[in-house]
Amino acid sequence: MSRPATSIASLPTELLFNVAAHLTHLDRNQDLSNLARVSRQWRPIAQEQLLKHPRFSLTHIAEYMWELGLRPHLAPHIESLEIWSKSEGRVRRDARGTSIKEYVPTPAPLRMTLRQSEMMDKCAAFIKHFARTRRESRWWRDALLEDVVPALFGVLLCILPNLRALRLGKAWLKDFPIFSYLLARDSSTVQFVVPSAWKGDCFAGALTHLLPRLEVLDVPADMVAMYFHSRTTAIFDFRDFGNLKELGITFKALSGFGITRHVSLNPRNMFPKSLEVLKISEASENSTLFLGNLCQVKKEGHFPALRRVEVYHAYGIAWTRNAAQAITYPDPVDDVRLLFRDAKLELYLYFPPCILRTWEVGGTPWMLKTESKALKRAERVCFKHVTNFYDVEHRFPRLEAEWDVDGDAVMA
Repeated sequence: MSRPATSIASLPTELLFNVAAHLTHLDRNQDLSNLARVSRQWRPIAQEQLLKHPRFSLTHIAEYMWELGLRPHLAPHIESLEIWSKSEGRVRRDARGTSIKEYVPTPAPLRMTLRQSEMMDKCAAFIKHFARTRRESRWWRDALLEDVVPALFGVLLCILPNLRALRLGKAWLKDFPIFSYLLARDSSTVQFVVPSAWKGDCFAGALTHLLPRLEVLDVPADMVAMYFHSRTTAIFDFRDFGNLKELGITFKALSGFGITRHVSLNPRNMFPKSLEVLKISEASENSTLFLGNLCQVKKEGHFPALRRVEVYHAYGIAWTRNAAQAITYPDPVDDVRLLFRDAKLELYLYFPPCILRTWEVGGTPWMLKTESKALKRAERVCFKHVTNFYDVEHRFPRLEAEWDVDGDAVMA
């Protein structure tokens, strides 16, 4: 007796949700969008996955919040938020080609003030609840009309009660004025920021709500058209994050830049004691001294939870090693490995075959590394930015290396 033919559509809805939940790769947004078009049965399942695991461009923040407002029961299930943005095509330059340091607010479009007025009213109610003072509440509500993108971002952080991971690594720092509240407290020079209008005066309530909950943070890598004082030695201070376990950041955002780039950095003034994993991108020959300082404070017991550091360099191994030798810094491989062995820390090092920058390759290197093909695609993108006619792959051999806490190599 033959059995009737079955299909995936005949599965219970709970199993269909499990099938959709297995789409976790970097291109899952496109696959879930295609899945939503398969049938009416799949559409709500795919849409729910897109809302529960948000990964979107900052330009779509209003649309995402509108859809989430229609399904408020999903907000407590959202634990990770990834947003990206680009400076490309948005920066004005002078006659010499130098970027103009300006902050241009984005007013709310007419459709939001008219067609989506209900969402705006709800945002205003959340602002009234989470703002620390009446003045801050008033400024934040005004920003909903005058500078809508950071205002909505602040509200979004507040309405996700179980948010644990905030991944902004492939975003433009200027799009997130909330980071102005994380500027280093121990440096008077870092308060001199251009453009000065970037320093938000009304989003501290959103950050205060986030500080005790966040466990994973990727700091925006693109810092184009921003200027910090030339004597700045450390830009950000993350010590107010009480439970931060993983931090991803560029070395430029760690160290500042300018005439004092060789000044020794003190990790004690940057990271919380809860930190377990530190990931650094766009590292250079200058990062070796910082890594030595980090190992020293680890041995002194200052970061008891720290167990692993991943360093993704911007330049190839030969160039970085020669540059470190020229300024008598530790060797970026041999000496750094010994430092981490003595500090009982895991170490991962990556040197690209050509210059690699997060904002050019479409993602943080540690996220791309989760899929080997994605990292290789990013490296091919890097080649397109090289304009000389040398054999770039020969000049910059690709190097990946990893060691455990005893300094023994970890096989891939």
